[in-house]
Amino acid sequence: MDTGFQSLKTPRASLDLQENDVPWSQRPHPLESVNWLSYITVWWMDALIRKGAQAPLTERDVWPLAKADTVDSVYPLVTAKWDPALKPRLVVVLWQAFRYRIVVSFLLFSLYAVLSLLQPIAVKSMMQYLEQEDVTATALGLTNGYALVIVLFVVSMTSACIMDFAGYYAAHIGLNLKSAVANMVYVKTLSLSGLAKAKFSSGEVVTMTSVDLERITMGFSLGHWTFISPVMLVVIFIMLAFELGPLAAFIGGLAMAGFIYFGIASGQLVGHLRRDILAVQAQRVKLTNEVLQGIRVVKLYAWEGSIQDQLNDIRVREISCLTKYHNLRIINNVLLMVAPVVSLACCLMVFVGQGRPLTMPVAFTALAYMNITRQPCGVFSTSVIGFTEALASCRRLSDFFNAEELAPEVATLTTPEANVELSHADFSWTNDATAPTLKDISLQLEPGTLTIVVGAVGSGKSSLVSAILGDVHVTSGSRRVFARFSYVSQESWIQHATIKDNIVFLSPLFDQDLYDRVVSACQLGPDLAMLPKGDATEIGERGINLSGGQKARISLARAMYHTDADVFLLDDPLSALDVHVANAVFSDCMQGLLRGKTALLVLRSHYHLLPHAHRTAFPHLMNFTQSDFVATKSQDNGKEELAEGVAAEPTVMKDSLMVKEDNIKGKVTLQTYKSYLGASGYSGYSVGIVVTVLFTISQVTLSLTDWFMSVWAQNGPLSLWYGWGYVALAGASVILVYGRSIFVLVTAMLCSKNFHSKVLHNVLGAPVPTFFDVTPVGRILNRFSSDLDQIDSNMLHFGLCVLEFGFEILAVLVVCAATTPWVIVMYVPVGYVYFVAQSGYNKAANEIKRLDGVTKSPLISLVSETYQGLSTIRAFEKSASFAQKQRTTIDFNMRFYFTFFVGARWFQMRLDFLGSLFVGTCAVVTVLTKSTVGLAAAGLSLTYSTQLSVLLSRVAIFTAWLDNSMTSVERLNHYNQLESEHADEGTDVHDWPSQGAIAFESYSMRYRDHLDLVLTNISFNVEPGHQVGICGRTGSGKSSLMAALFRMVPASSGRIAIDGVDIASVSVTSLRRGLTIIPQDPVLFSGSIRLNLDPTKCATDAELWTAVKQVHLSGVIPSLEFAICERGSNLSVGQRQLVCIARALLRRSKVVVLDEATANIDPESDRLIQATMRDCFENVTRLIIAHRLDTILDSDRILVLDGGVAVEYDAPSTLLANKCGAFAQLAQHAYVDLDKLK
Repeated sequence: MDTGFQSLKTPRASLDLQENDVPWSQRPHPLESVNWLSYITVWWMDALIRKGAQAPLTERDVWPLAKADTVDSVYPLVTAKWDPALKPRLVVVLWQAFRYRIVVSFLLFSLYAVLSLLQPIAVKSMMQYLEQEDVTATALGLTNGYALVIVLFVVSMTSACIMDFAGYYAAHIGLNLKSAVANMVYVKTLSLSGLAKAKFSSGEVVTMTSVDLERITMGFSLGHWTFISPVMLVVIFIMLAFELGPLAAFIGGLAMAGFIYFGIASGQLVGHLRRDILAVQAQRVKLTNEVLQGIRVVKLYAWEGSIQDQLNDIRVREISCLTKYHNLRIINNVLLMVAPVVSLACCLMVFVGQGRPLTMPVAFTALAYMNITRQPCGVFSTSVIGFTEALASCRRLSDFFNAEELAPEVATLTTPEANVELSHADFSWTNDATAPTLKDISLQLEPGTLTIVVGAVGSGKSSLVSAILGDVHVTSGSRRVFARFSYVSQESWIQHATIKDNIVFLSPLFDQDLYDRVVSACQLGPDLAMLPKGDATEIGERGINLSGGQKARISLARAMYHTDADVFLLDDPLSALDVHVANAVFSDCMQGLLRGKTALLVLRSHYHLLPHAHRTAFPHLMNFTQSDFVATKSQDNGKEELAEGVAAEPTVMKDSLMVKEDNIKGKVTLQTYKSYLGASGYSGYSVGIVVTVLFTISQVTLSLTDWFMSVWAQNGPLSLWYGWGYVALAGASVILVYGRSIFVLVTAMLCSKNFHSKVLHNVLGAPVPTFFDVTPVGRILNRFSSDLDQIDSNMLHFGLCVLEFGFEILAVLVVCAATTPWVIVMYVPVGYVYFVAQSGYNKAANEIKRLDGVTKSPLISLVSETYQGLSTIRAFEKSASFAQKQRTTIDFNMRFYFTFFVGARWFQMRLDFLGSLFVGTCAVVTVLTKSTVGLAAAGLSLTYSTQLSVLLSRVAIFTAWLDNSMTSVERLNHYNQLESEHADEGTDVHDWPSQGAIAFESYSMRYRDHLDLVLTNISFNVEPGHQVGICGRTGSGKSSLMAALFRMVPASSGRIAIDGVDIASVSVTSLRRGLTIIPQDPVLFSGSIRLNLDPTKCATDAELWTAVKQVHLSGVIPSLEFAICERGSNLSVGQRQLVCIARALLRRSKVVVLDEATANIDPESDRLIQATMRDCFENVTRLIIAHRLDTILDSDRILVLDGGVAVEYDAPSTLLANKCGAFAQLAQHAYVDLDKLK
């Protein structure tokens, strides 16, 4: 039975953490060696808190997790109870895995509840002692006042310590729960089938990792109170029955039960609202993720405004749900907060109505009991809501964990006559045998053969590769393999890591000789030579700063390095390469490194390579058999014929493309709070003043209610008129407390809405080179998911708690000072110790929370990155390696997460000691001044002081949590200070350009100030309506030229003019709206085809449908409401590109740029599309970038780039006439059909 105490060492003292100079991050965790006393009091945290108070903490200052808290230790506890065949519920599995520790935690909270019930008895004894001149008996049987003081102090101190330790123990369980479930999410992601991926988007998986895990952690940490609170309240009213009589206690209990019932009912409603919020939140995060992934297209099409409107519309729905959710929570909290007052009023009214006199001991004993109910009432609301939210998150995660997984291998060949054999197999992504994606597939991949697959767009080329990998369901026939795979996906998947790490790809042993041969064969040598750190240069997420050719060759190098594979599946790695590089790569890789290996190569271009295959497949309409494979003579001598030297590519990279995440150090400043409140649209100071006034009025009313009870007992013990006055004050308290909370709610929702809108606007307006190219998407996404959720969900709750408990503390201090003035002597030393302790703790806690936020971003990034590269990870059989990487990342984050929560408990224990000391002081003063202090004054002083211990710790903890939530505001505020590409905005122009004349005049450009020029002194003119083909080797500057035209990067010198207007003089939005580009990588967003074609909603349905027909997609897309899955995954890459072309046709621009637009389209489809574009783009200036030179031979002019310099610009015939020219050399090696010349 595991209760968490097994690792404690009883004979050994707490570890001396300053005994040597070893960084704390390399020392064993103190929990592995501390004694039981240090464990219970959290004394082992002292050294870290002191260090944090003296200087900002860093990663090196925090211990690694104890071994028992690592993922490797806690994850098996959950998986041992998880049986996928039973479709289990997560909440049941978590209970089974941690039930012993949860029970121990429950018992600790129960023990606190029992001890806290002794406080009213101690107060009653003190009141009896003070009431009698000659004390003969008290409730505790003690007649010595100082003995009663000791009892009161001990009871207060002991109950508080047990409560603090119980909270710490529960937080420890929450850490282990979070680690285990976080790893479950990742492991499940690695095994998702295609159907499950369509159901659960990457945005939803990110939401589960960043939001749902927090809900489960908090729900299980507070869930005990859902069960303890009602029991505790029943016991309190039973004890009240002995004081006030059964009827009075019963009526008061009924009133309290009414509030409790509403708490339970509202908790259920809150759970439903939380599910609605999570659904809308997942939709927003999903779209935000897609926009960030496709930010280049968003900017090139000037869609920032439309995208922001879409996200703001979703945000409005989210804010509406949040407002209902928080309003219900506020009603719940307010009613449960005033429930003791109302319940006490009912008890006393019935008590007096029975003709019994209301004496001071009776009144203040009843008040003391009701003050005890504030704890279960207040926590009950939070616990019910938290537990309900945790159950909602568990249900969401259960659906995810029970989703379909990738089917295991059905059969394996036992003899290697063929590495892969498909026999009359049907394949379907949806496991629907009636609608197969591939039909009646029969083929064998024999050892040592090269098979090339070609075919039309949508014919099933990529689906065939996925079917061989096992990513697609076999609905009939058979798939048998005798192979390990090495794989290149059609869309290059690049990790946020160094170039070397991307190529080696977690291989256990590094082979330098093989690595060098792979780099050389993939023509990466010249590229690496130009980098400051060579292959140790860290590249950005998804290879965002690499050209398409560089990404393709790094992906190919990854496949080539894994030479132990039996079958190499290469899904079109050459289409992004120009003919020179493609020939060299084919020669050195397919005919060199892969000689004698089994390979399947998909081609969508470079068809001159077909004769070098052993067999060629021509699938038609996703249906082909072995007879569709045509044998070709392998021409080994072609290697010398194809091999060419490859020039180095210009690069924009430095040592690392990623900037380190900004981590503000020090205390959260008042300016941060002011900026948050200022987001409401009003002055932060004005909002603060209004809140202060509202809380002062309501708190004074609450205190007057208690004071009026003493007046009632003193002046009219048998009068019901005083009772009605007491009830009226209680009713006024309800109204005022609710009113102040609603004002805070409205302000908080305005802040959340405006804050998101402002940050989103600034992020979308940030430049690509200086922000998006150097900032991982996961980091940005963490701002819009985890950080924004902190502001939406926690800021309001924490803020209200700080205000509520803070004003209650002021009330305690004022009442105690007014009733027992001598107690003021304690205010200065207690206040000094309190503020010194809180200041030191906050410094340490703020840094730890910031580190928690910073280390959470890699966690989100890895989940998102893995989701995009699932096929590659599984093909290379690296799932286990990535799972280990995730476990390390989780442990690294959890070390700060756990330290923060333990630090909070450390601080709470110290404050509880101060609170208990204050209670003892008040009791001593009342004993010393027994003859002069009034009984009513003494009663108020004692009952109020007993609340101080709880209030001090609560306000301290919630202040720390509020401060730490404010670090999310700090991080989002950082994005409010981003440089905007609209900062030097020119004038807005309309109906421009009208002709399409383009002039580059001595134009030079670099991506960032410290980097080399990528375009140097470019000068050429394009006549209106002309077509200009732009060519050059991979990395020669073709795409950079387009980035310059769209002002994605500012000019270093020179200018670009369109229709005689300098593009620097017009606004970026006007410029991009006047141009159209069909980008190299097709980008689609989840939603309807209508939304993808025209997000600005400017075109009619007829125009949209015409564009669909023009690109020959009417047979694939049945209606304009056809749903596009995330990243267009339900369309082939070629079909996605056709959608992008249709999108361009609708814009009717006078200047159109085609950046290798048909690279993913087969020649026949390319011919049809080229004809369509010639018709639709007649009299339109066209700039065409193409690796296939035959697509630009009919151009009016051709621009040849080399190393960022324009080396040739003339008519195709003129350039070809110069046999030694650059274009003629390119054409010679591309086997172009010169009959296409005009």
